[in-house]
Amino acid sequence: MHDAAGWRDEAATRSLLRGWRRAAAIDAATSARAHAALGGDPSAAQWRGFLDLLGLWLGVALLAAGAICFIAANWDEMGKFLRLYGLQALLVAAVIGAARLGLSRLAGQAVLWLAMVLLGGLLALIGQTYQTGADTWELFALWAALSLPWVLAGRHAALWLTWALLLNVALTLWLDVAGHLSQDVALGLLNALLLLAWELAGTRWPEFSGHIGRRLLAFAMIASLSFAAMDDIFGRDRGLHVGLLCWLAMTLVAGLCFLHPRRDLPVLAMLMLGVIAVVTSALAEFVFSGKETAFEMLALAMAVLVQATAAAFVLRRLAREEAA
Repeated sequence: MHDAAGWRDEAATRSLLRGWRRAAAIDAATSARAHAALGGDPSAAQWRGFLDLLGLWLGVALLAAGAICFIAANWDEMGKFLRLYGLQALLVAAVIGAARLGLSRLAGQAVLWLAMVLLGGLLALIGQTYQTGADTWELFALWAALSLPWVLAGRHAALWLTWALLLNVALTLWLDVAGHLSQDVALGLLNALLLLAWELAGTRWPEFSGHIGRRLLAFAMIASLSFAAMDDIFGRDRGLHVGLLCWLAMTLVAGLCFLHPRRDLPVLAMLMLGVIAVVTSALAEFVFSGKETAFEMLALAMAVLVQATAAAFVLRRLAREEAA
């Protein structure tokens, strides 16, 4: 796995060199010497590391899908005993396998993720076999609660992101039943807390220092609160716009955090896209009063182009500063 990590680091270094060359920070001769020092194509060891990593996660994903689909396809032929205890046996085997492999190793963490998925299948199977009348959100909430100790023990991005997905689904289904709060606002605040937890965990454990988890959680937060802001703008209630206020606070705080302490251009691009969407919605509702004439549509299109051009200019400038 070390070779695969080295391959990723080498690819990142090559990308950085290309950025410096485009920004004219280094000349062609220096760029050529740097690329020559990095070596040529990936070695056989790097290919083996990459294929090992790909095969491991693809294997556990297919095992989880195969177990669930096998029970679903043979539901009528299998009795309650075989369905329930068969899946429980697979779950116990996955947990034992993860413990034997060790949670400090990637293989053990992958098998623990398999156990986490099988746990959800077992809970769904129990609910389908013994009709208790419980709401669907309770299944996902119980799934998230029972798998939390495994997530804490595994400390892997795949486990944490799967757990975050379970929380999002549970909250969405609960809000469909309760309806006390705007769904977009609630999901945005939840993902903001998850993103904060991810960043704090990254300061202690290197497993959470990667960009993928941060950007996925940031996307969920920005998209939810941007939709909440647009819903407030197009709504007819002129009272306190909670969604709009939450979006504004999120944009300012996230913009400052991902601009200076830990610059992340994709997250900043997402924030700018949210700003473009909300500002365009405000123009459509308050400036043009929701009219759909050709002039208003042309004006809105020009506003989007101006905002997109400004965002591209700012992002390009930030990229040049980062490459310098």
